[in-house]
Amino acid sequence: MATNIKKLLLLGGGPTNIGHENELDAAAYERLSAIKKTGAQVIYVDNNPFSFASEEVQPADVYVQEVNFQNVVNIIEKEKPDAIMPKIGGLNAMQVAWQLEESDVLANNNIQLVGIRPIDLKKVLDNQQLRELLDETGEPIIASKIVASDDEAMDFVRDVGFPVIVKPLSASHDTSRFICNNTDEMEDALEISFKRTYIKRVSIEQSIVGYKEIEMVAIRDENGNKLLISGLEDMDPIGIHSGDSIIFAPTQTLINQEYQSLRTATFRIMDAINITGTCHIQFAQSRTDSNYFVTKVSPFFTRNALLAAKSTGYPLSYVSTLLEMGYALPEIKLPEKYSKYLPFMEPTMDHVVVRIPLWPFRDIPDVDQHLNTLMKSVGSTIGIGRTVEEAIMKAMHSSQFSPRDILPSVSKISDDDVINQLIHPLASRILVLMEAIRRGFSIDELSELTKIDRFYFYKMNQLLRAQDFVINNPLSPTAVEVGHKYGFGDGMLAELWNVNISTIERMNRNSKTKVTFKEVEPSAGEFLEATNVFYSSYELENESQPCVGKTALIIGRGGNQLGPNAAADYYTAQVLDTAHKAGYKTIIMNTNPNAISLAPALSDKQYIEPIQLGNILNIVNLEKPDIIFLPGNRHYLSKKLKEFADLNIVVLPPDQKVAKYNQRKATDAVDLFIDHDRILPITTISFYTNSHRTELRYINDYQQPMNHWQKEEQKLIGLAINKIDTSQWQGLVQVLFNRIDDQSGYQFAGIRPIRITESAFLNKTTGINWIDALVKKYLGILDIDQLSEYYQPGTHKRYAMMEAVFPFKELQSNRKDGTSTQEVGSSLSFKNIES
Repeated sequence: MATNIKKLLLLGGGPTNIGHENELDAAAYERLSAIKKTGAQVIYVDNNPFSFASEEVQPADVYVQEVNFQNVVNIIEKEKPDAIMPKIGGLNAMQVAWQLEESDVLANNNIQLVGIRPIDLKKVLDNQQLRELLDETGEPIIASKIVASDDEAMDFVRDVGFPVIVKPLSASHDTSRFICNNTDEMEDALEISFKRTYIKRVSIEQSIVGYKEIEMVAIRDENGNKLLISGLEDMDPIGIHSGDSIIFAPTQTLINQEYQSLRTATFRIMDAINITGTCHIQFAQSRTDSNYFVTKVSPFFTRNALLAAKSTGYPLSYVSTLLEMGYALPEIKLPEKYSKYLPFMEPTMDHVVVRIPLWPFRDIPDVDQHLNTLMKSVGSTIGIGRTVEEAIMKAMHSSQFSPRDILPSVSKISDDDVINQLIHPLASRILVLMEAIRRGFSIDELSELTKIDRFYFYKMNQLLRAQDFVINNPLSPTAVEVGHKYGFGDGMLAELWNVNISTIERMNRNSKTKVTFKEVEPSAGEFLEATNVFYSSYELENESQPCVGKTALIIGRGGNQLGPNAAADYYTAQVLDTAHKAGYKTIIMNTNPNAISLAPALSDKQYIEPIQLGNILNIVNLEKPDIIFLPGNRHYLSKKLKEFADLNIVVLPPDQKVAKYNQRKATDAVDLFIDHDRILPITTISFYTNSHRTELRYINDYQQPMNHWQKEEQKLIGLAINKIDTSQWQGLVQVLFNRIDDQSGYQFAGIRPIRITESAFLNKTTGINWIDALVKKYLGILDIDQLSEYYQPGTHKRYAMMEAVFPFKELQSNRKDGTSTQEVGSSLSFKNIES
């Protein structure tokens, strides 16, 4: 029976950064619909300006504050919640919950912690307590010891043997790790490590580098009922961070005995820590026998928990919410599109999902690009196929920076470089692996050098053979058929053969195999499900029927990269929401497993497909949408799509290439909404950076309203309106100014469409959804008179600040100033204006 919770405090995930994208916000959005069914009031705290979930909560119940101990204590004192739900806020929120327990805040205020008992929270967040707990349950853990001398280190090695890992214990967060295979290497590592540590202590641990990394995502109710949602297998061995590894779902190389052993271990650990809801556990699995080690226990929502949910179609966040609130698995009722048996039925997959990371090295070139235990990827994309080869090819296709239907090659690097990168991998790893196969390296040789299972090299070899056949048989119907079987899209075939994509489309009409769409659902066809999540494959049966009525296709941005990544996904979600409320059947196309825009409730149908011309046209040919929205600056894609005269395409916001600048510096701006000949002032903005740079490319931080607004706002608005020619500028527009000094006033600097990041900022600070208004304008349903009533000039009561978050520290970059293409997220805060 569920706990009677009247008021629930939800801790958000905070700004996006390395290791944390939009997955926590996406999961929070799904959780809110489950919480509503319980009747509980939600209090939400988060300072992420690109949080979509926070807009689903009553504004009076949202606290735009950093999720830290003191802020949460203040909210508790004011709101007096019955319970706190921390698991959706990731590790940071769990640590805050631990602090609340340690300081007796939970006990003194009679607050329940849902999802995990306070006494068990300590066991998983305190590394030593976790080791003791795992030891008690009989789970194997890696031997480690803190040593103060070479002799103590030698004693440890005599017990566990080589190899070992030596690392300094340093207050400066030194991440150096030395893998030692013999006494000489260990003596050198100890000498360096003792020099780097202030407390003359060094950690030494048994090395499992080279083991397989296997991840298990499961759920449990308070009665002890448990389900495994999915197993995930990292292609790369232990030694490369899971966030930087290519990941497969389901697991590909485990024998059944190994799989069942890890599944049982997952359930044992969950019972030991009395967790309810989601748990994500990572293992190191030996390549030569059935031995394994537990490497990490995450009793909260993680990036790979969402990957497991996306891979299987299981509504993990929804179910987990109700489990945390006290419901048992048999009591949970899902929305009608799912089978009534699903909550307590382990998902089954009839497809393969491959996740490939995206790295920031193009935008931050001074970072060490070697892949190791330090996570460096900023996003990821997935490919789904009926076979491993098809899924790999679609994931590779989705992961390229280029919007063209081509795959990059590393054929120009030398043999020495190939060998070096096999041993010391870089971000282009999968291309180097395929190049090594092409150059005749044996599969046994490659597996020995890289510690990657031979299975994956056989699959890559198959892809290379298929690619060679396609290249050597241009415009052959058999080559088209082979290409489709192995995941080569029509656009890719057109590029390989240097023909127009319409040529391939004509060949498809005469082909025996046509593109079909298969459903991602958790019973593998056992029950009638209607998840409405699809991927393409060339088979006999098409499981996706065109939407009936007015339809809008929204093309997502794909995997997170640096720049307006999280903001673009928020923007896409807003477009979906508005189009749906306007009576359109909404269809989203995206490949980012962490995207809020892929939350099930936001669209009528989802296609997880490479965002490339050929794949888009396949969906357009089936769905025949009335309108296509392309959020973000996608120059090549929008240009190519506009060549098809019968497509109604809207690019939002308008391409930044239309911006006109008098100078490349600005200190202030006026934001306007323009509809035909109506110009509606929104607000004024002052720009700032920590380095006080005023060049436009360094401007990432905003303050609303502008400095000196009491005296100068109305004057600046007037100057801005005089600069606008409504025949050229429509929608959300920003007029830029450069303030010289008190005497000289402001210089006009230019006009541009309002950036994606700032559009999200305006939504949060003005209380008006300007993205919603923009979409309505292009749908022809905007009521500009109603919108104009909201503007109250000169009545500001507080300053709103948005400050960019850069990944320089996490990536160990020496940079201090960041450009707009290097930001990874932003934080939002408010400050009262003194009267």
